[in-house]
Parts: sequence; C-alpha cells; structure tokens
Amino acid sequence: MVPLISHAMKTTTAQQSHNDVAPISIIPSTHPVFVVQEGGSLDLHEAAEADQLVSYLCHGITRNPLALRMHTRLIFLRLKQKDSTALFTALLDLFIALEDKGLSLRRHLLCLCSSQLQPHQHKLLADGLEEGLHSYTPLPDTGLSLLHKGVESDIPLVNTLLPHPERLPADPFSEAMAYLEYGQLDQALDLLEAAMRADPANTIIRDELLSIYKKGDMKERYEKQTQAMRQAGHSLPSDWCL
Repeated sequence: MVPLISHAMKTTTAQQSHNDVAPISIIPSTHPVFVVQEGGSLDLHEAAEADQLVSYLCHGITRNPLALRMHTRLIFLRLKQKDSTALFTALLDLFIALEDKGLSLRRHLLCLCSSQLQPHQHKLLADGLEEGLHSYTPLPDTGLSLLHKGVESDIPLVNTLLPHPERLPADPFSEAMAYLEYGQLDQALDLLEAAMRADPANTIIRDELLSIYKKGDMKERYEKQTQAMRQAGHSLPSDWCL
C-alpha cells in the first residue's frame, strides 16, 4: 500500500506545483490615444511605443495644424530620439503652423534643439524667426514636413504643354495645385498667371496667385503680372496688392 500512497502524494504535489505557476499573459501595447492626456506632460517618451507616438502626433498635426501641444510633444519626442532630420522637420512644421506668430515659443524651442540640428537646418529656421515661414515658402530643405507644400524642383514630374497662352487645361486651378503638390512652384505660377490673364474674373485663381506672391515675397513676379494684365486691358481689383 505504501507505493500507492507515495504515488498519490507525488501526483498531488505535481498538480499543486503546476497550479502555482502564474499564467503568462500577452498584453498588447496600448495605443497612445487611450493613454495620452490632453492636459498632461509634454514629454511622452514613456507613454507608449515611440513609433506609435510619432504616428499619433503626426496625425493630430495633420488634422489640426494649430494644435501646439501636439507640435511641442513631437519636438520633445524627436529630441529624445536624437535624429536631426526628424527634429528639424518637427520644428519646421511648428514654424509653418505659427507663421509669424509665437516668436518667443519658436525662439525658445530652436534654442533648446540647436545642439542636435545641422548648421544649415539651424540657419534656415533662425532666418525665418522674425518674418515667419509659410507652407509655400521656397525652401532648399523641408525634411519630411507634414505642412510644407513641397520642395522646388527643376525636374518636371508633371508635364502640361502650353504651346499658346490661350490653350489652357480644362481646370487650370487643379493643374496648378498638382504642380505645387510636387514642388514645381514656377510651373504652377506660369499656369495660374496664364489662367488669370485668360479669365480675369476668376477670383479663385486670382486669390491663390496673390497668396503665393505674398507668402513667397515675390514682388518682381507680382509687378510683372500686374503690368501684363494692364497691357492686356484688364482692370485689377483694389485688393490686388502685396
């Protein structure tokens, strides 16, 4: 009988030992949207996975470019990652969102990040402190900006042939926006200027063209278009001024 009792005790002990082992649970990482508090800390490096945080903040900035807390949190996160290109891009988007406003905030963050920026990146942002940067401002480097319209390029990614000024595409405004999307500013301006001369009453094209002139500080091009319009006998509204 002793062997039976011994076997039963071993079996019971083994079962108890098995039951004492804590179950292994696989808990997926929590998405930032569930843990990031709107009024919480600006430093989120421990709130969730870095890639998730970047995606979350970038989507927030795209939806609302004036979400300053999103911008600042992204800049702090990029500082932790020590990636000069990503940090420059985050700062550039904040500068574009604020334009010429929030000078003290822009200056403070640029000073905070200066040690991690490349010299040309720091100079570009420093030069834009006083007058501000805009989404259409021609820039030699835009990183991976969410808000800038594109980098100027001499490579024709979109080709629209305009053999004669009057032979415009059916929708010149959309064509011009496509040029801007690919960073071909000169081609977009050529098309908008031709469209304005062909249809002076089109306020959408006129306002877009004037907006680009103002944001790019293109006084010479503005004056050339103004002269061309007057020579063609077109009158210009009172708000057509830089």
